[in-house]
Amino acid sequence: MPKILEDFLWCAALATWLMLLCGFIISALRPLAKAFRQQIEVKLKSRVKRS
Repeated sequence: MPKILEDFLWCAALATWLMLLCGFIISALRPLAKAFRQQIEVKLKSRVKRS
């Protein structure tokens, strides 16, 4: 197999694994981001009620 083709296949495989890893990380962080957003909304609503 030519060297350039082998390098291309390695890059494609690496890109695939990185996309999968990013997908798993994003799906794991969504609940955390949702919790932060809810806390911020609660704090902002309480500040508006005080004013």
